[in-house]
Amino acid sequence: MAKGYGSYQNQYDKNKPIDPVPEKVSIKTFYKAADNNTADKVIRSDLFDAVAEKIAVSFGNKKDGVSYTQLRRMYDEAKRFEQLLDADEKNWEKELPYIKMMKSKIRYAVARAVKDKGKYVEDYYKNFASFISDCIDLIHDEQDYRVFISLFEAVCGFYYENAPKN
Repeated sequence: MAKGYGSYQNQYDKNKPIDPVPEKVSIKTFYKAADNNTADKVIRSDLFDAVAEKIAVSFGNKKDGVSYTQLRRMYDEAKRFEQLLDADEKNWEKELPYIKMMKSKIRYAVARAVKDKGKYVEDYYKNFASFISDCIDLIHDEQDYRVFISLFEAVCGFYYENAPKN
């Protein structure tokens, strides 16, 4: 029991044992053809279903994992750029560097989460960071970005069911 704080116990035990963390899901392409530069890009039929669900599972479960608030924060950040692009098509070249900056923001979020919650959530957050980084690396044009947003939305939907309830 902590001195001076009655029987309050921190909700996160930084040393608690964890269940095996699902492996991260690597995304090599959003499209059926391996060549993302083709004019006729056809989105993988399993991308927003089976792949999105596997990604969501790799972020954790009802006990442990990425907080749904953190997931939504990153999704909202990504979605913000979509609104800017909808307002003016000419914004793509201007916004692309800021979209790429999401990789550094997710790494910062992971470092903070591990510091605050402990090592037991590190693998879940690393899976989350890998998802963001892998997808950002696949973005070469506005269509790629919009596919990423749709995939992220599907992942959020699947994750909500299993998100840790804090």
